[in-house]
Amino acid sequence: MNDPKYMFWDSCVFYRYLTCKPTDHLHDIEDFIKDAREGNREIHCSTVSFVEIRQSALKQRGHGSISEFFVGMKRAFHPFDPNPNIMIIAGQLRDAEAVNPARDASAKSRIVGTADAIHLATCLYLRDVIGLNDIVFHTFDEGKGKTWEGKCVPLLKLEEWFPKEKRTPAIQQVCDLTRCKPVHPVPNLLTGPPQDASGPQ
Repeated sequence: MNDPKYMFWDSCVFYRYLTCKPTDHLHDIEDFIKDAREGNREIHCSTVSFVEIRQSALKQRGHGSISEFFVGMKRAFHPFDPNPNIMIIAGQLRDAEAVNPARDASAKSRIVGTADAIHLATCLYLRDVIGLNDIVFHTFDEGKGKTWEGKCVPLLKLEEWFPKEKRTPAIQQVCDLTRCKPVHPVPNLLTGPPQDASGPQ
């Protein structure tokens, strides 16, 4: 079972915590936050999440604004601003040519979404430049949702969309990054043993 000291959260993990929907992995998320507030783990994120988290999502947990939420949780979360180096990596990820793993010839191709690329690039920067070597990227992104860019490459199974012979250096870095659903290594007595989490192949 993966027991990370450093984690990077995609915006969808925050949404799961804030809206409590769906409820699977909710206790895992709450336990990770508890650990972080006690100083036993660090949860990192991109300030791009400030844009992606809608105001309505904050009401369930009683937060009036996104700034109020992050100020109240400052012991748990470490937001990181995109810098030029991060944005360059994000652009390289978006430019990579994905191949739809579906055998259907009519299956549409996809790209790495803009926000997804920034999240991934930020996590890579924290790992490779800041030195958080064992950082784990937590997400629920299985490519089922639709954005203004259409359906994007799923983050949990990104490597399936990029055959080894077509991977750019930036894509290979992401393939080497541990990406999984947030599953706490210590079972919650109220919810039973940890649920299975998928990671990079």
